[in-house]
Amino acid sequence: MTDAYRARLEDYLASMLQAKRMLSLGIITPEDYAIIDTMQREEFGISSCSLYRGIDLIYSGFRGNMSHYEEVTKCQEQ
Repeated sequence: MTDAYRARLEDYLASMLQAKRMLSLGIITPEDYAIIDTMQREEFGISSCSLYRGIDLIYSGFRGNMSHYEEVTKCQEQ
């Protein structure tokens, strides 16, 4: 991992920490969180399949074991 990538990753994680806090407080919806994640990921150049992303794979709405978000399907195909 290069220093530049690490700096971008830290910035991404810091911004997503704030979004996760807003989600837990009910300020934003899970759909809003997914949109924010996509925008921040693209801004900081983080892969949609990165292990550092904070997307939970357990989606409690349907009690399933995988998220319904499109990124999960893309990562499984790669």
